[in-house]
Formats: sequence, C-alpha cells, structure tokens
Amino acid sequence: MNKHVLSRFYQASALLPLLVSSALFAAPAEVGVVTTNPTKVQLVPCYAKDLPDRLLCGTVQQPLNIKAVKDAENQTISIHFAIIPAIKPLYPTEAVLAFAGGPGQSAFDAAAVFAQALRYARENRDILLVDQRGTGKSGLLQCDGMDLVSQFAFDESTADIVALAKTDTLACKEKLQVDLNHYTTVAAASDFEAVRQALGYQKLHLYGGSYGTRMAQEYMRQYPAAVVTATLDGVVPFNQSLGALGAASDASVAALYAYCEASETCHQQFPRARQQLQQLIQQLDAAPVSTRVRHPRTFALIDLTLTRAKLQQAIRFALYSNNSRALLPYTIEQALAGDYSPLVGLMLSQDIVQQLSVGVNFAVVCAEDVPFWTAESRAEFAKSYLGRTWMQSAEASCAVWQTPAVDVAYTQPLQTATPVLLLSGGLDPVTPPAWAELAMSQMPNARHLVAPHATHIVASQSCAPKLISQFINQQSAANLDASCLNQELRKPFFTNANGVASLTAEQE
Repeated sequence: MNKHVLSRFYQASALLPLLVSSALFAAPAEVGVVTTNPTKVQLVPCYAKDLPDRLLCGTVQQPLNIKAVKDAENQTISIHFAIIPAIKPLYPTEAVLAFAGGPGQSAFDAAAVFAQALRYARENRDILLVDQRGTGKSGLLQCDGMDLVSQFAFDESTADIVALAKTDTLACKEKLQVDLNHYTTVAAASDFEAVRQALGYQKLHLYGGSYGTRMAQEYMRQYPAAVVTATLDGVVPFNQSLGALGAASDASVAALYAYCEASETCHQQFPRARQQLQQLIQQLDAAPVSTRVRHPRTFALIDLTLTRAKLQQAIRFALYSNNSRALLPYTIEQALAGDYSPLVGLMLSQDIVQQLSVGVNFAVVCAEDVPFWTAESRAEFAKSYLGRTWMQSAEASCAVWQTPAVDVAYTQPLQTATPVLLLSGGLDPVTPPAWAELAMSQMPNARHLVAPHATHIVASQSCAPKLISQFINQQSAANLDASCLNQELRKPFFTNANGVASLTAEQE
C-alpha cells in the first residue's frame, strides 16, 4: 500500500468527541421512510459503531458500468445504506443525505459522527447514510497495508518514493482487478439517486464533509430536482486540486505558532517554538533517528525510525483537532531533547488511513485530479514538502492505474440556484476558507460562514449543528445568526506531560 498517497486527505472529524443521541425510535412500520416506500425495499434493524440507537439498513442493486445499463451482461454492485430515523418524523417524504469524506470513507462507519453533526436536523427528518460504491459495505476496495509496527520501523529517507509507489500500486491493482473508471465521483452519484428513489423520498437536504462536499456537489449537478438545500462543511471545489493541501497545512502550522507567540504563557514556556520545529526538521533531513519507543496501543517496545516524512504526517494529522494542536510545541521540544513519547502518541493518528478504500481514493485522484495538473500547479505544489511528496507518489501510482480522466467539464464550478450553506474552519489544515469561496462562485443563493478558531469539519466542534438545522427548516441561510461561530475553540497549550498552561484572559 502506498502510505504517501493514502495519507493525503481524509475525513478527520471521526477523531473528535461525539455527542450521541439516546432517543428511542419507533418500530419500523412507524418510520416515515417505510410508509412512503413504494418499492418495498427490505429494511432490517442494524447498529453502527459508537452509536447505541437502532438504525434501519438495506441494499439496492446498481449496474457497475453506469454507461452500459442496458447490457444484460453488465455486472451489478450492491449499494448499502442505513437510515437514522427521525425522532419525530414530521417530514416523512424528506431526508438529510450525508456524504462521507476520504475519498474512500464509509458513511455507515461514520454514523456516530453524522448523528452528532445532524442531531438537530434529525429531530424531524431521517438521516440517510449511503456507503459510496467501493467503500464500507458497498464492495470495499481495500489492499493490504503496513501494520503500525512496520510503519514505525520503515525508513522513508532511504526509499525511492516513485519506485515504492509503483511497486505498491502494482500489487494493489493485481489484487483488486477492477476498472477504477466505475468508482469515480461521477459514477457514484447515480447510486445515491437509486437509494432515494427506492426509499420513496421526494426531496433531500444534503450534508457533505470534506471530500463528501465534492460528492454532494456532483449529486446536485446530476439530480438538481431532488435537492432542497445543501450544506458543505470543509469544502472541496471541483476547480481546486487536492495537491494544494500542502499549502493549506503549512498555513495552519504558521497560525498555530503565531498563536503561541501571542500567548504570554506559551511564549514564555517555548520562546523558540517556531525555531525548534525548523531545527528538528533540519536534523531529520540530515539523518533519521533510530530508537526504541513504546507502542501507543500495546505499550510493547518497538523500533522507530523517525524521518521527516513521519514527523510531517504526525504534525498534519495533529492540526485537525484543537486538542492535538495544543500539544505540538511541547511535543517538538521533547523530541529535540530525545523524548519521542509525545510524538509517538500523535503518530497513532496515521493508522486511520487504513480505514479508507484504496480503490476509491485512487479513482478520485487519478481520474479527477492528476490529469488536470499544469506546470503552474505542479510548481505550486512543490513549494510545500507535503505537496511535493504527495504529487510524486500520486503521479507514479496513477501511471500504473491508467484510469481515464473524467470530462474536463467536471472541473468547472457547480452552477446552482439551490440554497447552499458553506462552512469553513479558519484553522483548517486541508480545506481552507478560500476553497469555499472558489466553490460558491456560481451559487447565487449561497452563504459562506467561517468559524475562525475551528479546524476541519465545523459541525464537529461548534454551534454549527443548530445552524444547519435552522438552514434546513428555513431553506435559506440569509437570516442565520452565525455569531456563535466566533466562540474561542483553541485549547491552552500543553507545557509538560501532566498538564496545560493556564487559560488566557480571552479564553476565560
């Protein structure tokens, strides 16, 4: 498995604390979706991870090749969906359709995250989760990857990134034996529509997070009549390459250290915080560190080859949460002093990429992103370490897959008069607010709200769930009072292994 490609972009809100509803649901016959279901799709009770509530699950059969639906020999794929029933189904013909991130995350696996983000919307509308083709229970496309012990021991500094990407991709391609052209964002849109029709919903309200915002936009483009409103949280525009994530991550790091320098306590404790990060990077560029550390889960002693690649990935993942961001100055200082325990804790986040669908990830990158790079965009990506390394491995892997590019029209901004609410975190390390501005250029009924102290996925860490519900009910974002998004979400910096710095006057 190509770690560099898989680590580039994912729905990190699952790492954040969840608020789970404990409401009891009505029996299946009383759920709005069942009584309005004209095709009698079989629904069975089911349960999702970290969510104690009973859901309703089912499947629909879809042609694998959406361009050859009349071909009797065309293969089919089973599309899995789940319904989080409304607490009080006042709108039985409507649902909120949630799109997962990744690319390659299972919506069903993220059910608890969506239940938290849409907890107010769920008060009177069902929440519909569909595993995008190639993810979760919809024919997961997964390849064998390194376990955490192997990842920690691996020395990226001596590896040829391009050769490694090609070798891993060849092995994955041989195992999957699929045409990734059938797993693009464009191809997947019809599956969501098939589920809507099978369940008898007349109208949908969309909610997408991270890459899920791009999937939501494509669904709107193909099936505009089915959509009443759309909420895009952590926006990925059609006209923005995922390769720009490196610059977004660098900007988030700069904001973190600027905040530390402006904090009296942090600056006093770490007067050279920014310089210490550069010092550690320079040391690892010169030579990796070989040491023994405790496994973050089992506490067994294991080998660690600390390289710049591992450090940069650990930092990038830490930026997704205000809790882990607060650890970074202390973590870097300790690593310089030879104590890698705090860093090892942050590196555990890298294991989450194993949960993504490799096939869907490559389908999106190789058909929708890489083919449209220009000399200018490549030069921009190369300015960032993360952007440069991801670009190299992505190009090498896509050369192996040889997936045809989607139509160039796909890269144009979505044109829609549908009411759209766009949400951005001011500290987002992967989908910065500027991306939302690109996406809404052809949306006359759109409003962009920025939570200045939020990171990735605003609904997971702010008052946004209530705003989303109000937007859905009003079918307009024009009159939303978004002042609550200005709440201070940043955490006091950790100053030692036992605690944090005292709160600033502003935080108090």
